[in-house]
Amino acid sequence: MHACPMRVFALSEGALHASRGSEERRVLTTEAGALDAEFDACVVGAGPAGIACALDLSSRGLKVLLLEAGRERPIPGNPDLLAAELSHPEHHDPTDIVAAHALGGSSHWWGGRSVPFDAPDFAAWPISYDDILPWYARAAEFLGAHAVHETPAPGAFAKLVAFDAARDETWCPQINMSIRWRNALHASDGPTVLLGARVVGLNHAESRIESLRVRIGDEERTARAKRFILTCGGLGGLKLLLLAQHATPRLFGGPDGPLGRGYMGHLTGAIADIELANPRDVSAFSTRDVDPGVRARRRLRPREETIANEDIVNIAFWLENASNENAEHGSAVASAKYVAARAVRALAGRGGEDAPLKPHLDNIAQAPFSAGLGVARAGYLLAMTRLTGRLPRPSLTVPSGKGRWRLDYHAEQKADPDNRVSLSEARTDSVGLPALKIDFRFRDRDIAAVLRAHELLDADLQSAGAGRLHLRGDRGKCLDTIKSYARDGYHQLGGAVMHPDPKRGVVDITCRAHGVENLWIASSSVFPSGGQANPTLTIVALSRRLAAHLAKT
Repeated sequence: MHACPMRVFALSEGALHASRGSEERRVLTTEAGALDAEFDACVVGAGPAGIACALDLSSRGLKVLLLEAGRERPIPGNPDLLAAELSHPEHHDPTDIVAAHALGGSSHWWGGRSVPFDAPDFAAWPISYDDILPWYARAAEFLGAHAVHETPAPGAFAKLVAFDAARDETWCPQINMSIRWRNALHASDGPTVLLGARVVGLNHAESRIESLRVRIGDEERTARAKRFILTCGGLGGLKLLLLAQHATPRLFGGPDGPLGRGYMGHLTGAIADIELANPRDVSAFSTRDVDPGVRARRRLRPREETIANEDIVNIAFWLENASNENAEHGSAVASAKYVAARAVRALAGRGGEDAPLKPHLDNIAQAPFSAGLGVARAGYLLAMTRLTGRLPRPSLTVPSGKGRWRLDYHAEQKADPDNRVSLSEARTDSVGLPALKIDFRFRDRDIAAVLRAHELLDADLQSAGAGRLHLRGDRGKCLDTIKSYARDGYHQLGGAVMHPDPKRGVVDITCRAHGVENLWIASSSVFPSGGQANPTLTIVALSRRLAAHLAKT
């Protein structure tokens, strides 16, 4: 490709800066000759964590190799790095859809949500909330969102005692990090990026990783570097560690040690509607612009003392639009969207359970012009999402009933050593390696903790005069609903947790693997707890923190 001046965003000393005049090069695809060189650092996995780490290290003058098993666009299940035997498929989603193997990783598929962990989440960590806080700011810079964003709670919500309504979640304007950082990844002074390069093993000798076994097409090559950083997702990194332990059983505490144990996810769903004492407060819980392209939404969270005193898990709640299918919302626009979607399904020959049409037609008849505009706008937003990769964040417009709004939750699952990731003895992947075996489930205590948090929130809302909750059924039905929603696999938390004692953890506080002097892991697998937040911001924070540490050493 010919040289051309361009504006390249690079990372230096933890801040973003712009440089001009860099020469663009084509991102490498299957040019195995790139592996002939030796590098200062080799980063495995080109998702948000891998891109952030590779760009940080490169901007500090290190010669960096970034390996990605996929190509520029993800294909579900291809390559089958995460091929797995699921012991409880009712609790874990299929592994061919829980990660995207491509330049940009799962940022091709995620929602762009940027949420920090809370201070009590770090009670199980060997580092503190204050330790990670500055790295949250740098992670948010990389993602294009905010780290910690708060505004005063509205009206009577400021009187809540057990819960807090000041913290926002924010969304990145560009969710795909391979697009956001395209110029830096293509710059001639950036990392060497090799796509279609599937790491199939770590070559371990004494206390070091000497090299990686890398499969490119049908050929196996070797990648050499002074340092190796696994940023290939929770399950992806666990598989490489498990394969290394299979070859050298004493690694990572041995077969009975901590590796693979305590695998976690999140519980998410809706079992209640919230009725606001002041209907105008709904605007404070709707999505809103906080910076160009950056949107925010208020969340309800238990205070630190509530989590400790009530023995509940950390959990977040937010107000959400009701399903278009339920005509009780009374919205002409929502009913028009439902009728349009139902017509599309019918034309495509796809059936399904359908709600009665008459109530929806009655809603549309009340405001036909608004209904038509709403459907047209929905079509426009869908087209723009596919073209730009930017997801629209609708405001709250569809109540679940008169004066009520659907209340969604996202809750922590406590670490359970019986939830374990190991290597399958019965199944192999497409290159002949053992597949993963994932023994993962949610326990009754996880389910009960979610309901208990709803009960506490309802009491606090009523005491403050802010509103109340309407549970969708009695206690038994609510527990059954929580259990029916309880499944994950996307967040892939734990299994190689951070702990200073190698008998209790796989990595130390710098994310270096115990007993291996040149191997680090920057993924959700090092999390000792999952908190109420999705993990992306914390993963990138740890990755940038690690890059700064490596640059100094």
